[in-house]
Amino acid sequence: MLYRKCLRHYGAALLLGLLLAAGVSGCGETEPAPEATELPPAEEAEEPQASAEREISWEPVTVTTSGRGEVCFDLRPEHFIRRYNQLYRQDWGEDLLQPLDQWMDYGVGFLSRSGGAEGHQYVSQVDESNYAEPFLSLCVTQDGARVMETVTGLSQKNYDGGPIEFFQAKAFYSLRVFFPAMERADFDRLYEALFAGGSYAETYETPLPNRVFYQDGVACYATLQIGECDQIHVMAVTQAQLDQWRAAGVEVTEGFPAGEP
Repeated sequence: MLYRKCLRHYGAALLLGLLLAAGVSGCGETEPAPEATELPPAEEAEEPQASAEREISWEPVTVTTSGRGEVCFDLRPEHFIRRYNQLYRQDWGEDLLQPLDQWMDYGVGFLSRSGGAEGHQYVSQVDESNYAEPFLSLCVTQDGARVMETVTGLSQKNYDGGPIEFFQAKAFYSLRVFFPAMERADFDRLYEALFAGGSYAETYETPLPNRVFYQDGVACYATLQIGECDQIHVMAVTQAQLDQWRAAGVEVTEGFPAGEP
């Protein structure tokens, strides 16, 4: 009984709907339905990696001063990492450095790994449990806005085999952030010159560079100290700092070692 009532109500509603539809369609002239148009093909989505690479600026990096008077590069930490990874990826097919918030944060203050710079130090290792792996340290201004210095370090106990090669590679790409056209042969000559004839400072001494090479406000030098990692520094430098090194007896050379003509 209930089923039949529902059926009758449904039939009446259907008839009423048809009548109303006929009345509406009969009012005035009907317009032809628009023809179907083919939408233009959607632009192919751009790979995020390719988009990021195009956004990276390779303008020369200048030296500036922070609001606290810290000598630094006009280069943000995340921009350093993106430049570094693009260069590394072009050669090895993968990124090496994680975003800065995944680095070990050593806070603000003096730290041997920062090369004696006052600033906020972060340290990166691919495998933090591998103590033989060379580290890469990034020293930034206290407000976190600009890079002051990079330091690559190698434990004196791990010179054999892979670690020293990785140490050199990490330092090489750090320099290429500032000099992207640098070839590996150029770096190899620089590396040899940085450490040639160097001697280890005592544990109680502040190690001075063996020698300093600089170009366009970018200084590169090595430090050696008993009980510390052997280090290669890439630092924002002023004339005052260069003069201070010279006064302390450090050999300071403008330009990097050149190959045979």
